[in-house]
Amino acid sequence: MKVLEVMNKEVVSISKDASVEEATKLMIEKSVGGLPVVDGENKVVGMITEKDLLTRHKEFVPPPYVDILGAFVYLEDPTRANERLKKSLSSSIEDVMSTPVFSVNPEDDVQLVLGFMVEQGFNRIPVEEEEKLVGIVSRGDILKGLAK
Repeated sequence: MKVLEVMNKEVVSISKDASVEEATKLMIEKSVGGLPVVDGENKVVGMITEKDLLTRHKEFVPPPYVDILGAFVYLEDPTRANERLKKSLSSSIEDVMSTPVFSVNPEDDVQLVLGFMVEQGFNRIPVEEEEKLVGIVSRGDILKGLAK
C-alpha cells in the first residue's frame, strides 16, 4: 500500500510568516494537532504541533498566588504574566516550529512510513512531491487504510 492511498490531500498548512496566535487559532478551528509550515512556494519548511505550542506557553501559566484566609495574594504582578503571554502569541511561527522536517512521497510504502513514524515519535508527516506540499499522512490515516 502506498502513502497516496491513505494520505489526506486536503491538508491545512500555514505560512512561515504567520504568528503563533494565528497558528493556534487555525489548529483549533480546523481541529488538527499539527500544521505543516510552508514558504511562498508551498515548500515545507517546518512543522508546528500542539506540543510545540504548549511547550512554548508553559512558562506563561497564571502567576503564583497564596490563599490567606480566603483572599488571593499574588506573588507576581498578574499584568506582567499577561504581557508575556501577548508577546508569545505575537511571535513568529519560525521561533516555535520544529525543524528539520521529515516528509514522505506519495509513492512511499505505508508500512515503512509507519515504522519511521513510530520510531521517531511522529503523529503526522507532510507528503511532498517535487518539493511541494501535496498532503499529510497521520497514524490515524494509516490505521484507517490498513483496516480496509
